[in-house]
Amino acid sequence: MHAGRRAATRLSVLSVGLLFASLAGVLYWYGCSVYDPSLLLPGDAGGQDVVAQDVAPEAAPDVATACPEVFPPAKPAADDPSDAGDQTVTLALHTIDLGFGDEGGAPPTYGYDLDHVYTDCEGGVESCGAAVAGATHPDQVGGRDNSGGQLLYKLASFDPGLFNSSTISERLQNGTYSLLVQLLHYNGTANDTQVTAALYTSDGIQPDVDGAAPPAKWDGTDVWTIDSASVLFADASPVVGNFSDGAAYVADGIFVMHVNFPISLGTSATGGITVNLTGGVITGQLVPDGGGTYKLADGLIVGRWNVTGMLTAMQALSIAGTPLCQGTALYTNVKEQICQYADIMTSSTDDLMGKTCDALSLAFGFTADPANMGNVITTPAKMTSCEAGTPDSCSM
Repeated sequence: MHAGRRAATRLSVLSVGLLFASLAGVLYWYGCSVYDPSLLLPGDAGGQDVVAQDVAPEAAPDVATACPEVFPPAKPAADDPSDAGDQTVTLALHTIDLGFGDEGGAPPTYGYDLDHVYTDCEGGVESCGAAVAGATHPDQVGGRDNSGGQLLYKLASFDPGLFNSSTISERLQNGTYSLLVQLLHYNGTANDTQVTAALYTSDGIQPDVDGAAPPAKWDGTDVWTIDSASVLFADASPVVGNFSDGAAYVADGIFVMHVNFPISLGTSATGGITVNLTGGVITGQLVPDGGGTYKLADGLIVGRWNVTGMLTAMQALSIAGTPLCQGTALYTNVKEQICQYADIMTSSTDDLMGKTCDALSLAFGFTADPANMGNVITTPAKMTSCEAGTPDSCSM
């Protein structure tokens, strides 16, 4: 029976990766401000002063090689025997960990080797040319790519309130917003060669009959709204996600999906920006939680953040009360730093092709707990105080 339904689910739902589509309310990063714009991003050498440390035991490097590289678990050769039938698992992100602590801490160590190059290990060259002359981007232990995380670490070092994992997790825990992960046709074992998986942005716990949203209980009974930008058809039942992978799988209990998807980030005062990750990978340990439900532990979200889209998205923010509008000194300063940290290509097909880096790698950790899908709602697009500018890049 399990093999039969696989034939019916081979075609994956369309994975839409439109750069910085306007998705509201998934992971709003509140408290994003600095004490003084002049302190925001002093010039540096693109993160070359960062010393990486090895974590993420779920993805231990292969010690058989001189330069071991860390990749997501490979698809298993076969399904484990199961009489559980097809299971549907829905989870909501419960915590976020940017990898460097709320008080600065150590630089981020999350990630996978996205470009299959262990830069700076025994002379390993970078997979693309530096967008800023002289900038270097040594990989973290295991060839992990996370230059974007190192940039966030640099930002956070100037203001403890920047990119605060505890603040983000607190708002997730309160049910203000989340990201839903749904697995369809899971066989309930440690190895399942094909699972259909989808991501949905949520604008929070679904309101009750009085119109008020109850607090999140995190006991498996919470019902989460679904943002209409996450679905193909707002009136479809059941919903069909925009961001899906029909070839996801579970290997030794680790869930793995590949998908291009946007994550909205922002502040309560300035609105949000949207990070559109291409080449995105989501992994996590599926942990039985009783009654046929599961949790995801040791989760990782990794991907590539296009520079042009990043520069456009930044203009939705105000820093210390100053809009980050194209043409301003603050924008120019931020752009210089973004370009210094560009370490990868937007598309993996351009890796090692002699091109100039046009994206930043990014990775962070998460946990997710049982959840229920609610109603599809439409959220108004966020406004920006900046006039629409021309698409920008590091070469302009």
